[in-house]
Amino acid sequence: MQLGLLKKKNPNVSSKSVLEKGWNCLRETFEEYWKRRFIVFALFILVFAAFCCYHFSKSLLTATTIVSLDYEEASKGLTPSHTRFNIFEIQSTEVMERLIKYAGLEGVITPDELSECIRVKATHNKNVSGKVNFISTSYIITFTHSDLIKERSVETMLSLLCKSYREFFVENYGINHSILSFDINDLKFNDEYLMAVDLLELKCNQLEKYVQLRKRENKNYQDPDTGITFTALEQRAKNFYTYDLTRLRSYIIESGIANDKASLNAILDYKIRMDRLVYDKLLAAYEEDNKGIKMYDTAMSAIVMIPTEDSSRKYYMSRTKTGMDNMALHADGQLYGASEKMQAISTNSYLIKKMDSVSPLAEQVNKADAMIRQIEASLEELASDIRKTDKAYTSYKARNYLSFKSSYERFMDRIDIISSGFGSAVLLFLSFIAVFLHKFVIRKKKVKKYEKI
Repeated sequence: MQLGLLKKKNPNVSSKSVLEKGWNCLRETFEEYWKRRFIVFALFILVFAAFCCYHFSKSLLTATTIVSLDYEEASKGLTPSHTRFNIFEIQSTEVMERLIKYAGLEGVITPDELSECIRVKATHNKNVSGKVNFISTSYIITFTHSDLIKERSVETMLSLLCKSYREFFVENYGINHSILSFDINDLKFNDEYLMAVDLLELKCNQLEKYVQLRKRENKNYQDPDTGITFTALEQRAKNFYTYDLTRLRSYIIESGIANDKASLNAILDYKIRMDRLVYDKLLAAYEEDNKGIKMYDTAMSAIVMIPTEDSSRKYYMSRTKTGMDNMALHADGQLYGASEKMQAISTNSYLIKKMDSVSPLAEQVNKADAMIRQIEASLEELASDIRKTDKAYTSYKARNYLSFKSSYERFMDRIDIISSGFGSAVLLFLSFIAVFLHKFVIRKKKVKKYEKI
């Protein structure tokens, strides 16, 4: 009863809404902050400076660089050797072992522990049209300080990391050098001698084509250590093919050297019969084309004479290809193929004749073996010189495959003004909210206490 009378005596207090209380508290908080605006500004500057110091000290424990892939295949997510590119190989065991070696940290830290100091992320992480993934060609590499390597600065470790990864990338993805491998086990002397010569010739052709490819890329390149050029290497390969291999093949044929003449003659005879079938087929096609050309009515050539306008806008009658032209080109191709098969038939027939009529001496067989081994050793030496020159050229060329750019170039970048300012503003806003809530709660308690009275 008494409580009801009290409420009637204070109608204004009981009718205040929560919204009105909140608005009054908000206004009072603004007024209080405005009265102490210089203190608030000073506190903001102090907090901002604290954030800047924090970011600066943190930057001393981290070093960041941006690696860019500067080759054509990078936009497709590939390496220069057209294999799938994986940036996280920068944390691989092989790269970490190189880094430990260059930093002189053997026995101090393991590759797994060192890889924990490295963080990688793409500079662009977005989708195109919501469906197609955007392939980034640049990545942010961050190296964080570890207590295990206190004697090395993060800048030094990051620099050595870039060097280790560049070497790893060039060696594994620069260019496919497998064609330059030359294994002596490829030559099996229990096989036929002519087959060994064919294999040597194939190896020589591979080396020559590889060097020609390099020469087309940079014909003026010269190994800075040896002075060897791709032109000189190409000439050496041509000399092997023109002189050494030709002389070896002629010596084997003229001496009638073979491990198993019966088997070799059977193989050659089979090749002759197969080539004869193809020859007859090509020659028949050639003759049919000639018959068609003779039957072709020359008067029909007028049908394909069409009016054409030249560059001076004058008309003339232009003749296009006719069926007779196509048949003539096809006939030439058939005749060329038939000539090649006839040459192969003549060569194999001559080989059979030599194998049947000549019996080699032991000295001739030994000489042939020595010639094969000598040529094989010479080709291995050539392949080795090509590998050395090509490795130097690949390193020279790959200098532009990867580029590294430090992201900490200025003092302003180290203190991170944007993050520091945003963090200070957030703390100021939170303090404002805290004061507002404090006032709101106190006002609510006063109202309740007044209502009880």
